[in-house]
Amino acid sequence: MRNRIKNQTHRSTVLFAAAIVATASLSTLVLAHEIDQTSRVIWPDLIPIPAGFEAEGIQLGKDQDFFVGTVSWSGNLANSGAIYKGNLVTGEGQILVPPTGKPVAGLSYDARTDYLYAATGHSGGFAGPRWEQGLKVYTATSGRLLGEIIFGDDMVINDVLVTDTAVYCTDSVSTTLYKVALENDGKVFSSTVAKIEMTGFEMAEGFNANGLVGDFDGKELVIINITTGVLYLVNTESGAATPVNVQGDEQLFPDGDGLYMDGRTLYIMQNFSQKIAVVDLSDDLTQGTFIKNIVSDDFSIPTTITGFGSCIYAINTHFLEFIAEGADTTLIQSEVVKVFK
Repeated sequence: MRNRIKNQTHRSTVLFAAAIVATASLSTLVLAHEIDQTSRVIWPDLIPIPAGFEAEGIQLGKDQDFFVGTVSWSGNLANSGAIYKGNLVTGEGQILVPPTGKPVAGLSYDARTDYLYAATGHSGGFAGPRWEQGLKVYTATSGRLLGEIIFGDDMVINDVLVTDTAVYCTDSVSTTLYKVALENDGKVFSSTVAKIEMTGFEMAEGFNANGLVGDFDGKELVIINITTGVLYLVNTESGAATPVNVQGDEQLFPDGDGLYMDGRTLYIMQNFSQKIAVVDLSDDLTQGTFIKNIVSDDFSIPTTITGFGSCIYAINTHFLEFIAEGADTTLIQSEVVKVFK
């Protein structure tokens, strides 16, 4: 939707209207992330995902489109690997990628190529790896599979981030960061996988490296340890991982799952804590200040998040419902939850 300025027919207003039009054309172009504030359309607070979809990752695509991947919290693989594509404005959507039987966790979208990268193989539960894991690459418009890159099977490939020259993936049971190089503005991806050992990243029992964000140059990434709650700044050239020095009422973020960074404001989705911590980072990403927590009565073990305009969108997993004994998982419905920053 675009703002419109009507020309008045009276001669005395012609020059005034022309000045307004000129100013608007130079300084008031409506960006996509402002549409929700300038439009009279009320965007939905909850967007349902098809029943039985055991959702995990959420990623923004073109305009107001979003994608949600499907894991297997319950062990039922009927819908695993499916990717749902929806719209934040209308709340409507459809299945972009039908179930493959191989779970999909983190997602990342590259607007240059319209490629959607999906971390595959991680079941989402705590029983450990079951399949060969790595990346699948789809066209985000049609859902056509372009290729699959296998990393191995002794890992938990969790989150994924596309940058200018590479795609990075976290392994939640090791200090290894996986890298797939990109060429030609992202149009060509290689099956060669590089391993970056994150020196200084301290491991704990259970899951560790999870969400990751960074600038598009990919030189440094911020990664959360989901168990200890420590934020790390990782140099992708050397692999050096240094804890981010966070000041304020909260300095550690246990249950830290998905990350979203807007400028230098970092949003940390703490899944079982059911809150989003907001941290202002320094320009060099080495320091941070805790600002506040964002909570919602609609949260039901949300994992990953994305942002659009003045809002954060989280994917509810309903994890505890899916793993409840005797639960009919085909009837459980996840949803996308909107909260204000």
